[in-house]
Amino acid sequence: MFAKIILAFLSLFLVACNDNDDAEQQDCSEAICTLNFVTITVSVKDASGEPVSLDSYEIIDNETGKNLAADFNGDEYQYLKEQGFYPILSDANRVQYQNSTATLTFKGIIDNKEVINETYEVTADCCHVNLISGNTEIVLE
Repeated sequence: MFAKIILAFLSLFLVACNDNDDAEQQDCSEAICTLNFVTITVSVKDASGEPVSLDSYEIIDNETGKNLAADFNGDEYQYLKEQGFYPILSDANRVQYQNSTATLTFKGIIDNKEVINETYEVTADCCHVNLISGNTEIVLE
């Protein structure tokens, strides 16, 4: 009996957010989410597969014009950038994009020249941000 109670209790932690067809009416007050912190990243490599370190980059929300890259300037993101991985959206932005779809443009700069211009469709539910479409593996020639 005790094992059944434990199993029932643990199963609550394994349940992800419910998909609700009517996103406008989605109530997150009872959502049970994983404790994972989701960050959507883009990999940038050269033709030989080596990571590319951009001089700078922007992630522009096409609706608001806001540059989201400022959210990823902390030390915790420096290692990712050195490895050619660039965060474009994270759960820190979840509430802003919850129950909606947004278009983001990733612009990469090397030697004051724009070398990347990619578009991404993103959304968020009660728990995490999600990538709908967009190239997450960019190869520079």
